[in-house]
Amino acid sequence: MGGIMWQALIDALLGVQHALNSIPSPLLRVLVRLALVFAGTWASYWVVKFLYRWLRGILLRGGRLAGFWSIVLNSRLAPRALQVVPLIVMGLLVGTLFPEGRPLRTGLLLLNKAYFYFICANVFASALNVTYLVGNWRRGVSASPQKGIFQVLTLLGYLFAAVAVVATLSGRDPTYILSGMTALSAVLMLVFKDSILGLTAGVTLSGNGMIRIGDWIVVPGANADGEVTDIALTTVRVRNWDNTITTIPAYDLISKPFVNWRGMSDSGGRRIKRAILIDLDSVRFADEGMIERWKEIDLLRDYLAARVREVREYNGAHPSSKVSVANARKLTNIGTFRAYCVAYLRANPKIHQGMTLLVRQMDPTDRGLPLEIYCFTNDTAWENYEAIQSDLFDHLLAIMPEFGLSCFQVTSAAAMRRGLDAALEGPRAR
Repeated sequence: MGGIMWQALIDALLGVQHALNSIPSPLLRVLVRLALVFAGTWASYWVVKFLYRWLRGILLRGGRLAGFWSIVLNSRLAPRALQVVPLIVMGLLVGTLFPEGRPLRTGLLLLNKAYFYFICANVFASALNVTYLVGNWRRGVSASPQKGIFQVLTLLGYLFAAVAVVATLSGRDPTYILSGMTALSAVLMLVFKDSILGLTAGVTLSGNGMIRIGDWIVVPGANADGEVTDIALTTVRVRNWDNTITTIPAYDLISKPFVNWRGMSDSGGRRIKRAILIDLDSVRFADEGMIERWKEIDLLRDYLAARVREVREYNGAHPSSKVSVANARKLTNIGTFRAYCVAYLRANPKIHQGMTLLVRQMDPTDRGLPLEIYCFTNDTAWENYEAIQSDLFDHLLAIMPEFGLSCFQVTSAAAMRRGLDAALEGPRAR
């Protein structure tokens, strides 16, 4: 049935050609032929466009594959592929209506063939884009690190199409064009050195998974501190936390150091490393009243029971401990506070118990004794992390007076002036 219809179409076109040959004016014959070719191509374009819209409405009605078809249709794969139909119609009309051997017929067919290669490159690029987006859709992520690789393949597709178009229009063998490009490769590498380096870096970053869409990276040299939003062929785009956009050459991420916080997010814990500066003048031995008051703290009850028993046993075995305090073992307020900090962190449900947790003294400085809290939260989101850290130090700073400790704070000039004024007012009042 299809063969019969095709043959009938060919016979009809041959009949039109025979009728055109009877037109006495050569110019009029050419204009009529061009008008028929244009009308037939234009009509086929609108028919294909109508069918595409009808098919699009059916595929996007719903169902499990609605998301898949949405990606395919929005990537322009189908419209670009359907452009082949008007091109075939144009080639058929030109080949049938124009006599063989005429320069106009040859030129139109060459243009038709060249445009066909361009359509093939567009279809290839859209197919790669569909593959990229469908892969991300199936994995449930917004983007994958292979974007640079797909862009390289797209570039190669357009390069081969350009070679085919030039070879078609010039009548040369494509291998001849490629050999000429090989001879210019040294010059091209020198001229496009930065682009080639960026291309290589982009493929390296994507292929090795060094950065991905959504990663938090810090690039000191580029003043970039934020989330990766796009990984292109030669550039990486970062949305900083102040909502500014920084575009970084991909090669800079290969040649210069940068920090990727993905490991922190994947581990499930975010580090807290902050010190409380304790005034050294407030550090002292604990007396019996302080120990009895501390025993009422639930988190210290077991610790104090064990430590008090250990101290009493040691002092009982060493009579010299009664002679001088230097010979005895005694609890200190800072040591007990350090034990309280550890117990508080262990009891805190927002602190990751499977990671490093310690409270340590650092080297004393002219600003006091740093007591460093080193632990990890079990929530890596920035807002939640800051809230957990603030709540933690709110409590520890507020509870310090219960242990007879105070924070170190540099006295301001105004406070020193008020103190001096108060000291001078005393003698005057007397």
